[in-house]
Amino acid sequence: GSVSDYRGMPQLTVDKLRLAEDNDRVDVSKLVSVAPIDREAGYDEVKALVSTIEDADYRAVCEEMLRRHEAAFRTIPAAKSVHHGFLSGLLMHTLNMLRLADFLSAQYADTVNRSLLLTGTLLLTAAGFLCRLLGFFYRIFLSRTIGAEVERLTFSERGLVTDYSTKGQLLGHLVMGAQEIAGIAAELDLPEEKATLLEHLILSHHGQPEFGAAVLPQCAEAELLSLVDQIDSRMEIYREVLAPLKAGEFSQRVFALDNRRIYKHQ
Repeated sequence: GSVSDYRGMPQLTVDKLRLAEDNDRVDVSKLVSVAPIDREAGYDEVKALVSTIEDADYRAVCEEMLRRHEAAFRTIPAAKSVHHGFLSGLLMHTLNMLRLADFLSAQYADTVNRSLLLTGTLLLTAAGFLCRLLGFFYRIFLSRTIGAEVERLTFSERGLVTDYSTKGQLLGHLVMGAQEIAGIAAELDLPEEKATLLEHLILSHHGQPEFGAAVLPQCAEAELLSLVDQIDSRMEIYREVLAPLKAGEFSQRVFALDNRRIYKHQ
């Protein structure tokens, strides 16, 4: 193709077009949105945090979830839209939430079981998203709840979410995430109470029924996890809305933030 000037703006004229081939070495990040993180370093940090989970049962569940879904976990978006809807968005969301959960578990150490909170956090984004991962399925790209996000969504050839899968629409990522966790817990012979607590954290992480929670949080870790998820989700919405604005400008109304307009200050 060739580039010319049209009314003061660059204009691309395409002369020939063909499908990309393996030896073209296409940099997908130049074509679609990608998480603004170092993916290798981010995944290594996730694994490092998992290795610090003191409870051996909970740590084993995390390690098995990552073993099953590592490739997808590194790559897929965390959602179809609203927040972290770009390549490696699930990894970014998970890492942010694990950092918050790690900090808050120390802040409330006399109330919160750190091993349970960190495991629930990984399973929510990795199992609830990777279980959405099991809920998301890769149509072409790789033939959220780590397991659920995978099966819940369908993906384009570039790994972007194009729609929700049939299971994702009929069951939803909460149920799919809980199912994935129940299966892993059975395989690992996890004590019943531990398995039930992990499922509860997934099913209650939306906080309120009107926001999609299957049940209300009924333990401290479930309450805190729902807040951690909300914090990172909403801050990512702010980040994406503010990015194109200049100081002193207001955004258009943002549906995900209660239809508010957001101001970018100096």
